[in-house]
Amino acid sequence: MSETRLRSGGFGQAWVPFAIVLASLFFLLWPTLEGIFSRWLKFDESYSHGFLLLLVSMFLIFRVVRQRTLVPGFYPLWLVPFILALLVYGLGDLLRVQAFQHLMAVPLILGALAVLLGWRQVRWLIAPVGLLFFAMPVWDFLAWTLQLITTEVNQLLLGLFNIEFEVEGVFVYLTGVGAFEIAHGCSGLRYLLVGQSLALIYGELNLRTLRARVILFTTSVFLALFANWLRVFVIIYMGYETNMQTSLIEDHESFGWWVFAATLIPLFLIGRRLESLKGEQANDMEGNGYKAAMPFGAAGSTWLKVGVVVTALLPVLVWAALPSPDRTVESDPLALELRLDGERYGPLFSSDLEGWRPKVRNPDRVYTQTLFDRSLATDQSGPGESLFAAVYSYDYQRESAELIQYSNRVYDREEWHPDTFFTLSGPDGAPFKGVTLRHRLTDNVIHVAYTYYVEGFWETDDLRAKLAQVRGFVNSRSDASLIVFAVACEDCDGKSRLSAIIDSAVGRVVAAVDRQVAGKQIDEN
Repeated sequence: MSETRLRSGGFGQAWVPFAIVLASLFFLLWPTLEGIFSRWLKFDESYSHGFLLLLVSMFLIFRVVRQRTLVPGFYPLWLVPFILALLVYGLGDLLRVQAFQHLMAVPLILGALAVLLGWRQVRWLIAPVGLLFFAMPVWDFLAWTLQLITTEVNQLLLGLFNIEFEVEGVFVYLTGVGAFEIAHGCSGLRYLLVGQSLALIYGELNLRTLRARVILFTTSVFLALFANWLRVFVIIYMGYETNMQTSLIEDHESFGWWVFAATLIPLFLIGRRLESLKGEQANDMEGNGYKAAMPFGAAGSTWLKVGVVVTALLPVLVWAALPSPDRTVESDPLALELRLDGERYGPLFSSDLEGWRPKVRNPDRVYTQTLFDRSLATDQSGPGESLFAAVYSYDYQRESAELIQYSNRVYDREEWHPDTFFTLSGPDGAPFKGVTLRHRLTDNVIHVAYTYYVEGFWETDDLRAKLAQVRGFVNSRSDASLIVFAVACEDCDGKSRLSAIIDSAVGRVVAAVDRQVAGKQIDEN
């Protein structure tokens, strides 16, 4: 049998099978990778460490290649998990659930390598390649759970002090002082991802046994979460002591990273302690003298060529089988054909409501209108309230043009803080989530109600709205819309006024969205 060894002295021929297979795989993954890279470039999000992890991953892979003799061959049993990962990736494209595609990026790379290297060799690459999983933009789904945990922990800590407070959801109200929101950025997700990454890198560089690596990794998870709990508690406590005048409220990001850095000291001390364990001192019997046990004919030139052709062909077949929708994003959205002003409502010449309007990125169609109720207007005082109605609609969801994404927010938490929450029900049981917002500087108050209308289904929860795309696969629709109503008034029942405008307007809004979907389907057919 002939052998093709992946050593520093034979890079040329040895890299050819890997180059062909990975080039084919990246051809399929490129739209997903492009979206991932764009998230890494957003330095105010949780994945800004992505490019750094990519460089570290490449260094660790090169380190493995230099230390071990890797013999490429064809291991056909590993085609099974590779094909399954391809099917999940394709399913994510068909259902327009990009989380599936992001989740499969790292397993697909490892699966392709496993087909050429087998388990005994690819296991050395699991940590170096798997490190990239902590930069995949799929971890946001943990944020809400982490927010709730942080709120519960701080409720326990605040209860140990003589502080009057109330907790509602992820909001902590300090009686007579102010309110704090345990928002997405306070979930501790950033610290968790960085802590896990550092633990994995330290384990790869300094630890040998799986037990030691698991202990270090578990410790990193706890310390990262603890750093965030401590950060939030200190900010809330200092806000209480200084009557919301502490500079930590404005500098909470910098303060958080200093607290997190302090927790790295015990993490690395524990890592150093683990290095001194008896199992860590054993000689590595599978170092440079290691040689993989090959299946029959795996190292032969013919079998290797067959393996390369089959493995490289599979991603191309998946790419050819998937529909190729237009993934372009228009810079200026089209207008949704809808008007709510008429006999009951009149238009106001304003683009926002008391300085507020939703922030929605790259919708395909938009309708926004500020209104007043003619029945409440008088000749002397004019309209006693202002109404706002908006629809942000996507014809179909794709990278950078999704209904549920980090950039889409009903309100800016830097400018507005919520006072109360409520729920409303529109015609035919359409659910709406309501919130009363107060401006942090002007003290203006507005009442907002919003809902998601995804492929014919109603949802008010972000995660359920995302999963509604899966349910919508049984019909011919691909649209997703955010529907928002708001009211600003003095001495009025905001909840009742919102309920009135929802009852009178939501039917026309839904009809306009449905007409647009039906018209688009006719044009496509």
